[in-house]
Amino acid sequence: MTVAVVIAVVAALIVIAVVVVIVRRRRPADGVATFRRQIDALSPEARRPVVDRVQALEDDDDDERGERHA
Repeated sequence: MTVAVVIAVVAALIVIAVVVVIVRRRRPADGVATFRRQIDALSPEARRPVVDRVQALEDDDDDERGERHA
């Protein structure tokens, strides 16, 4: 009888562990964090066009607010 209880408890713990792992993996990824990981994986030459576009967008935003660049 005690062996059956131990097996049931171990099986329950395994099921709980599997559920916890599945729930953690299903959490939606943060878009900004995902984008940064992808960009960081690129070489500096490959990421240069993206960095230039982002800086151009920031410059446009600053120009619309009347801010000057240093």
